[in-house]
Order: sequence, then C-alpha cells, then structure tokens
Amino acid sequence: MDKPSLLILDDEKEVLNALNRVLRKHFQLYLFSDANEAIGFYRDNPNIPLILTDMRMPVMDGATFLGKIIDINPHCKRFLLTGHADINLTVTAVNEGKISHYFSKPWDNEELISELKNAYELYLNERKTKQLLKINLAKNAELSLINSSLELATNKSQKKLQLISAREANGFVRLKKTFSTFIDIYAETICLHNQDVTRHNFRVAAHARLIAERQTCDKLTTFQIYIAGLLYETGKLALEQNLLTKPIDTMSQHEKSLYSGFYQKSFELLNKVDELSFVAEIIKHIPTNYNGNTAPDHLSAEEIPLGSRIIAIVSMYDNLVNGRQSQAKTSTALAKHHIKELAKTMFDPSLVNHYLTILDERPRSSEGSVDYLLNSEDLREGMVLTRDIVNIDKNPMLTKGTEVEQHHIDKLIEIEKEQGEYFLIYAR
Repeated sequence: MDKPSLLILDDEKEVLNALNRVLRKHFQLYLFSDANEAIGFYRDNPNIPLILTDMRMPVMDGATFLGKIIDINPHCKRFLLTGHADINLTVTAVNEGKISHYFSKPWDNEELISELKNAYELYLNERKTKQLLKINLAKNAELSLINSSLELATNKSQKKLQLISAREANGFVRLKKTFSTFIDIYAETICLHNQDVTRHNFRVAAHARLIAERQTCDKLTTFQIYIAGLLYETGKLALEQNLLTKPIDTMSQHEKSLYSGFYQKSFELLNKVDELSFVAEIIKHIPTNYNGNTAPDHLSAEEIPLGSRIIAIVSMYDNLVNGRQSQAKTSTALAKHHIKELAKTMFDPSLVNHYLTILDERPRSSEGSVDYLLNSEDLREGMVLTRDIVNIDKNPMLTKGTEVEQHHIDKLIEIEKEQGEYFLIYAR
C-alpha cells in the first residue's frame, strides 16, 4: 500500500534531517525550509493530506503558513512543532481551528508517528463519508423522482390501482425495501462520520419510538419519529470530524455556533425528499425550547412537533451519559436529575416524566431491539450486554452478549468505588 504523503516545513536543516530519519519509513515526505516555496508546491499538489510545520520561523510563523494551506485545502490535517515559548501562539492556533495537534520540542518519535497515522485514518474516513453523502443525495433525488411518478400514475385514475399486475406490486414492495435500506445506510453513514461506535442515533431512535408508542401515536407518526431519531444528525456530515469529537461544553463560542447549525442543515438535506419532509420538520424543531424563547419562530408547548419534543429529551440524556455533552461522563442518576430540572423550560414536563419512567422500567419495544445506557448500580440480573465493558486501560472485563449475574454487578460497583469513575454500560 502507498505511504501517506506528508509535507514538512522547518527553517532548520538539522530538524528536517531528524524528521526525515524518523518518518521516511512510514510516510512519503516532502521537505521544505522556505515557507513560500512550500506553499507554491502545495498549490500544485493540493491533495497531500498531512502538513507538519515549525511554529517559529523568520519569514512566516507556522500558524500563518497553515492559514494559507487551509485556503488551498481545508480538509488536510495540520500539525505544529512548538517550543515552550510559543505555547500562547499555539493555543490560539488550536482555538482558531488551524491545527489538528501540536508536538512540543523535543518530540516523542512514537507519539509523532502514531498521531500522524491516526490523522491519516481520520482523513480517509472523512473522504469516505463525503463520498457516501454524495451517493445518499443522489438516492434522495432518485427516490423523490420515483415517488412523484407513482403519485402521478395514481392520480390519473384510481381504477388503474385495481389493475396493477403482480409484477408492479412486487416492484412497489422492492421500492419500499429500497427506501428502508437507504434510511439504514444514511444512519450508518452518520455513525461513521461522527466516529460514534456507541450508535447514539440508533439508540435515540429506539427510545423515541418507545415514548411515541406510550403516547398511543398511530403507526405512521411513530415511524416518522423513529426515522427522525435515526437521521437527526444528518447535518453533521457537513461538519469537520475534529469538531464532532469534542464534548459540547468544551467548544469555543465559534465552534458552538458552527455545531448548532447542524439541525438546520439536516432539515435542508432531508426536506428534498418528499417522503421525509415531515421527518425534516421534526428535526428542524428539536432545539426549540418548550417555553417558547427560541428564535426565530418562538414556538412553545404543543406548537412544537411531538417528535421534536421527544428527541430533544432523549438525545440530551444520551449525550450526558455518553460524555458527548461534557468532558466528564455524567452518571445516569445525575443525568435524570438534569433532565428533570430542565422540564418546563427546555423540555416538555409530561414527556420528561414518561421518559424517566421508561429509563427506570427499561421495557422492550414492540418492534426492534432497545439498549440502555447504564451504570453498574442500574444493572439487574438477567440483563444482556450489548457492548463490552472495558476497564480504565480499555481492556474488556465483560464481553458483549454476557448475561449479567449478581456477582458481576457487585464486582463492577466495587471497582467503580475504587476508581471514582462510573462504567458506561450498554445492555438490554
């Protein structure tokens, strides 16, 4: 397999030689000591995925150089070599999104190689995601066209429906199956782009469906809410992956502004498909506060679509417990308390009570499987793990598919108390 390409800029020949010795076995290197020469080369070769530069240089500092590189290819992965004296400039570069990672001098060779390789894998994943998005958008248009044709044929004459041949009926069944497959592909694409191995959107969809069923919604409404849960993060496909791996509470104001726009982007992408227009409307209003203080529409209470109110609660709870909201994972007990505190202001209080009951009872769904995010004290005998439980060193302690017994629970609680940190457990 071809080695990943890496452009390195440093005005010191000794540093370039040292980096060449360390990295040449793992990367195709392009070495420069002059910033303008490196920029000219990159304009002619804009697909080089990895850029490494020194911070302090006489003609142009590293952050300025990377800013010019972003203008050529904003998707490349950018790294700084920095000394202690440059740390303030480096922090500024991090906050402005100019760099993916920085290495302090003297660098650690193994860390340097590992971070660069990981960044290249991330770069490949992002490219794959963008390709899948293009395919999905093409499928959107195709499905919308097919549906329009079907509606046109139906409206011409209701009598024709009685004359549909077995072949045409089978074709309609295949179309329905294709649509369901498209939804699954889209949902999997979202997981891939978000680097989400926990399958957050699948869990949000399943929990939202449970609430809808308890609200005695009709089957169509319940299905639309389920699909909205699967696809509500579609707009994140337009965001850089390094932003999506940050807990929300650690983002800068600029990053939060970029991030919060994903709901509107989801709406715009999905609204292009007639069959998903109601789903798109649900997603658009997920960030709408129950008390009506959300601009620009200022919808409140029952004016907000039911699906929007449901998914707002479920996604917030999952984000809290899963560590997507804040840097430290929130215990299930504190997450429930937090959700309850936000009732009447952010969330529908009646739906909050329904969801808290579901989290306590942990029922099965009438359709599909449902897993729950738990801590050790939430486990009960007979529950089945849907993911491995790993220790602080990421080594598995109990494997997926294990049926939980009381001695497992006792041991996990004991370890949690020793470590002062909750296990994140997925079970049904």
